[in-house]
Amino acid sequence: MDSSLQSALFYTMSTIAQTLSAAMGLLGAIVLFALQETARSTERAAKKLTEVPHETMSPLYINHLYARRSFRDLAKHYGDLLQPGASSATSSEGLVHFSTLMWELDHDRALRKSFWTALLASGVVISFALICCALAPQLSADQAVGRAVLGGATLGTVGCMVLYGFLLRVMFRSTPQEPIPPAVSSGSPR
Repeated sequence: MDSSLQSALFYTMSTIAQTLSAAMGLLGAIVLFALQETARSTERAAKKLTEVPHETMSPLYINHLYARRSFRDLAKHYGDLLQPGASSATSSEGLVHFSTLMWELDHDRALRKSFWTALLASGVVISFALICCALAPQLSADQAVGRAVLGGATLGTVGCMVLYGFLLRVMFRSTPQEPIPPAVSSGSPR
């Protein structure tokens, strides 16, 4: 048994488990706040979309979808109206609010998917590190196995860090710009 390999296995695996656990705890808190903000932005976009009148949609049904927070159904109904031949008139205001709502819904989905992927990967690597930490004496009996385990755990940790980077990129993606009022965009005074 190689005592230096055993020490390296024990300390590396325990450090990996602690570091990834702390990182996921911090990222979890940040993602929670980001999801709350995304939910507020989605609700604002849905509210603005419900305020756009359309002759083929019942305002009562639209308000029902909004009250139920069925924002995907609401977006689907407005999206169906934007299909070629579905409506005789398309409001540019409705189109802007529809695209904003769709962006918010897609952002929410991407954020949740990215967080779930990072969480699962971290759980696998943390579990692997804890098991290897407990089995450090047995793993250090064979140098090739011990080094392979160290390399695998290190690669898993780097993979988790890359997933955290993707998660942060998704989380801090900029929101769509609010439409510029016509008076400002044409250059005329307010």
